[in-house]
Amino acid sequence: MLHLSPNDKLENQPVIVRQINKKVGQNGREYYHLQVSTGLKSYDCKIWNNSDEISREITPGCVASITGTAKDFKGTLQIHIDKIIRIQDPDQNLIETLTPTCEQDGEKLKAEFNKIVDTIQEPKLNALLKLVFDSTIVKNNFYKKAAGAEIHHAYLGGLAQHTIEVSKIVMSYCSLFKEINYDIALTAALLHDIGKVAELSNFPENKYTNRGRLIGHISLGVQMIDNKIGEIEDFPQDLKLELEHCILSHHGSLETGSPVVPMTLEAISVHNADKSSAEINSFSLAIQRDTGTGDWTEYSSAYRRFIKKPL
Repeated sequence: MLHLSPNDKLENQPVIVRQINKKVGQNGREYYHLQVSTGLKSYDCKIWNNSDEISREITPGCVASITGTAKDFKGTLQIHIDKIIRIQDPDQNLIETLTPTCEQDGEKLKAEFNKIVDTIQEPKLNALLKLVFDSTIVKNNFYKKAAGAEIHHAYLGGLAQHTIEVSKIVMSYCSLFKEINYDIALTAALLHDIGKVAELSNFPENKYTNRGRLIGHISLGVQMIDNKIGEIEDFPQDLKLELEHCILSHHGSLETGSPVVPMTLEAISVHNADKSSAEINSFSLAIQRDTGTGDWTEYSSAYRRFIKKPL
């Protein structure tokens, strides 16, 4: 991860280009505004050059090398790029070095995940989980995808980490509130974001796919679950309905993308666990990504507030 101070020089520094847009300054001069990243750290950049060749060569998700200088702009570090060159066919080692990655490695996440699955006693739900997570698309993507494009758990392994966090929070709810059906709530927690294996593209791009934008991970997830339920003989319809409701309502409100609001103990448990995991990780990511020199992060448009950095 790249840590910069004002006036630091960069020479052929590899980065992932997250965004690039041509803008017009107050003086009427066109320039490029970019966001680049190495690991979890993201930097705003400017190129004081309006060459069309730059926008043809440099696109979101590509790997490039930059040469320039870090500048202090109103308390935030900004890179003024003198030269940017797209790295054609970057090798896997370079991509892995630049890709934001979960602190826990994949094998530890898998072991923890499987341990949680084994606590579910209801045989139909246990069978469903094994079918879903043994399917090709899930097996090939679950531990490699992020849970979000930008806001929370937006790094390799983030989807698995977020799923485990939500499941652990639901397990703690169940220990406090005995009236919650453990097997239904925990199965829903493990499956609530499964549609994200198809909603988001692979790293280094990590953007919404066409299916992701047009259908969304909630509907994609329910489709995947329904397909696997169809392979299980005599799967109880009331159990299917309860599970589907938890998935469909886990965003909590119509305004935030849920087709329905939570109306069961299990659904409200999954919603609150999901919200807690996502928001705490979002705050943590905002702090880690911040390039300012003060005690507070830049203003978060997602949460409409500044976030205090730890002492």
